[in-house]
Amino acid sequence: MSIEITMRHSDVRLEALKEYAQLRMDKLAAKFPKVTSINIVIDIDVKKRMYMAEVVANRLGETAVGAKEFSESAKSVIDAAAARAERQLLRMRVKARKGAVRKQRAASAKN
Repeated sequence: MSIEITMRHSDVRLEALKEYAQLRMDKLAAKFPKVTSINIVIDIDVKKRMYMAEVVANRLGETAVGAKEFSESAKSVIDAAAARAERQLLRMRVKARKGAVRKQRAASAKN
Protein backbone atom coordinates (compact mmCIF):
# COMPACT_ATOMS: atom_id res chain seq x y z
CA MET A 1 0.00 0.00 0.00
CA SER A 2 1.54 3.27 -1.07
CA ILE A 3 0.41 6.70 0.00
CA GLU A 4 1.79 9.68 -1.91
CA ILE A 5 1.27 13.24 -0.67
CA THR A 6 2.00 16.17 -2.98
CA MET A 7 1.88 19.86 -2.07
CA ARG A 8 1.59 22.35 -4.92
CA HIS A 9 2.00 26.11 -5.18
CA SER A 10 3.60 26.46 -1.80
CA ASP A 11 7.04 27.86 -1.09
CA VAL A 12 6.90 26.55 2.45
CA ARG A 13 6.48 22.81 2.87
CA LEU A 14 4.10 22.38 5.76
CA GLU A 15 5.31 19.22 7.50
CA ALA A 16 2.47 19.28 10.04
CA LEU A 17 -0.06 19.32 7.21
CA LYS A 18 1.69 16.43 5.46
CA GLU A 19 1.71 14.42 8.69
CA TYR A 20 -2.01 15.08 9.20
CA ALA A 21 -2.77 13.99 5.63
CA GLN A 22 -0.65 10.85 6.11
CA LEU A 23 -2.52 9.97 9.31
CA ARG A 24 -5.92 10.50 7.65
CA MET A 25 -4.99 8.41 4.60
CA ASP A 26 -3.66 5.62 6.87
CA LYS A 27 -7.11 5.44 8.48
CA LEU A 28 -8.71 5.26 5.04
CA ALA A 29 -6.31 2.49 3.98
CA ALA A 30 -7.05 0.50 7.13
CA LYS A 31 -10.80 0.54 6.40
CA PHE A 32 -10.34 -0.58 2.80
CA PRO A 33 -7.57 -3.20 2.51
CA LYS A 34 -8.10 -3.78 -1.24
CA VAL A 35 -6.97 -0.23 -2.02
CA THR A 36 -3.50 -0.52 -3.54
CA SER A 37 -2.45 3.14 -3.64
CA ILE A 38 -3.68 6.54 -2.52
CA ASN A 39 -2.51 9.86 -3.98
CA ILE A 40 -3.44 13.12 -2.30
CA VAL A 41 -2.66 16.51 -3.83
CA ILE A 42 -2.94 19.58 -1.63
CA ASP A 43 -3.00 22.83 -3.57
CA ILE A 44 -2.68 26.20 -1.86
CA ASP A 45 -4.00 29.39 -3.47
CA VAL A 46 -2.35 32.18 -1.50
CA LYS A 47 -4.24 35.05 -3.15
CA LYS A 48 -7.69 33.63 -2.45
CA ARG A 49 -6.61 31.96 0.82
CA MET A 50 -8.16 28.69 -0.30
CA TYR A 51 -6.99 25.10 -0.06
CA MET A 52 -7.84 22.32 -2.47
CA ALA A 53 -7.38 18.63 -1.72
CA GLU A 54 -7.79 15.89 -4.29
CA VAL A 55 -7.76 12.22 -3.28
CA VAL A 56 -7.32 9.49 -5.88
CA ALA A 57 -7.49 5.90 -4.65
CA ASN A 58 -6.67 2.93 -6.86
CA ARG A 59 -8.40 -0.34 -6.11
CA LEU A 60 -6.93 -3.49 -7.61
CA GLY A 61 -5.46 -1.74 -10.63
CA GLU A 62 -8.41 0.48 -11.49
CA THR A 63 -9.08 4.05 -10.46
CA ALA A 64 -11.72 3.80 -7.82
CA VAL A 65 -12.11 7.27 -6.43
CA GLY A 66 -11.42 10.83 -7.36
CA ALA A 67 -12.60 13.28 -4.72
CA LYS A 68 -11.89 17.01 -4.85
CA GLU A 69 -12.77 19.52 -2.13
CA PHE A 70 -12.19 23.26 -1.52
CA SER A 71 -12.10 25.07 1.82
CA GLU A 72 -10.43 27.91 3.73
CA SER A 73 -9.01 25.55 6.34
CA ALA A 74 -6.29 23.06 5.46
CA LYS A 75 -7.35 20.30 7.85
CA SER A 76 -11.03 20.58 7.00
CA VAL A 77 -10.31 20.24 3.28
CA ILE A 78 -8.31 17.06 3.92
CA ASP A 79 -11.08 15.67 6.13
CA ALA A 80 -13.78 16.51 3.57
CA ALA A 81 -11.89 14.93 0.67
CA ALA A 82 -11.14 11.82 2.74
CA ALA A 83 -14.79 11.53 3.82
CA ARG A 84 -15.97 11.79 0.21
CA ALA A 85 -13.42 9.18 -0.88
CA GLU A 86 -14.55 6.91 1.95
CA ARG A 87 -18.18 7.16 0.85
CA GLN A 88 -17.25 6.37 -2.74
CA LEU A 89 -15.11 3.40 -1.74
CA LEU A 90 -17.91 2.09 0.46
CA ARG A 91 -20.33 2.40 -2.45
CA MET A 92 -17.91 0.50 -4.71
CA ARG A 93 -17.52 -2.26 -2.11
CA VAL A 94 -21.30 -2.66 -1.81
CA LYS A 95 -21.67 -2.85 -5.59
CA ALA A 96 -18.90 -5.43 -5.83
CA ARG A 97 -20.56 -7.58 -3.17
CA LYS A 98 -23.93 -7.37 -4.88
CA GLY A 99 -22.31 -8.43 -8.15
CA ALA A 100 -20.65 -11.41 -6.46
CA VAL A 101 -23.96 -12.49 -4.93
CA ARG A 102 -25.69 -12.23 -8.30
CA LYS A 103 -23.01 -14.37 -9.94
CA GLN A 104 -23.34 -17.01 -7.22
CA ARG A 105 -27.13 -17.09 -7.56
CA ALA A 106 -26.89 -17.36 -11.34
CA ALA A 107 -24.37 -20.22 -11.06
CA SER A 108 -26.51 -22.11 -8.51
CA ALA A 109 -29.66 -21.65 -10.62
CA LYS A 110 -27.98 -23.32 -13.61
CA ASN A 111 -27.11 -26.40 -11.57
